[in-house]
Amino acid sequence: MNKTAVDRLKHSHKWIRSLVQSLDENVNEETRIKILERCGRNCITRSMIAKTKEIKTNSKGIGEFLDKLGKNWKHLKLDGNEIHVEYQKCYCPLVRDCHENLSVTFCNCSRGWLKELFESALEKRVEVKLEKSIKRGDDICRFRIML
Repeated sequence: MNKTAVDRLKHSHKWIRSLVQSLDENVNEETRIKILERCGRNCITRSMIAKTKEIKTNSKGIGEFLDKLGKNWKHLKLDGNEIHVEYQKCYCPLVRDCHENLSVTFCNCSRGWLKELFESALEKRVEVKLEKSIKRGDDICRFRIML
């Protein structure tokens, strides 16, 4: 990558950190969550949604769907009636690249990503709760999916 591209990337990362900090300072929590969830919904790839929809189509009910999805996606953990998505590290390239001083507010982007994935596949609304976050100092990121 040439110097101009590196400079642009650094500038973009600085801009993202500034945006999230401004949201934290000027916008109530409910609105911050909605804004970042919307970003996450737009971040997920259509191929990931298509693959998940295909698994759902080829399943005989929610249980089989979740079993198959868990076999294809190692981050999905089933615990009785609870569905968790657990990451041992943050996979978001923006967090990895902008980690310095980036607020945990940004983790709501992942909530939106997961909502889009499950709502698209199941064709119904779901709730996603952020339970743990590496950005917050937890050992993992964990989201609970409520169908």
